[in-house]
Amino acid sequence: MNSENTQLRIVRLLEPALCISCPQAAFATVQMADGTSRRMLRCKRLDCDNWQTETTAEQPVRFNDGS
Repeated sequence: MNSENTQLRIVRLLEPALCISCPQAAFATVQMADGTSRRMLRCKRLDCDNWQTETTAEQPVRFNDGS
């Protein structure tokens, strides 16, 4: 992953169940700034109406979606 061209951020899903069947969503393992890893949904659609941005102290560093 090229970190120069990618900005990672955590968003709040309004209805998470909608993302499970969405072709633009994929599960990813996300490495956080504190070194821990978490399993999250990765949204490839940058204009989705199902998520809301919010300020969070958690900072993702990189992700691996298996592709």
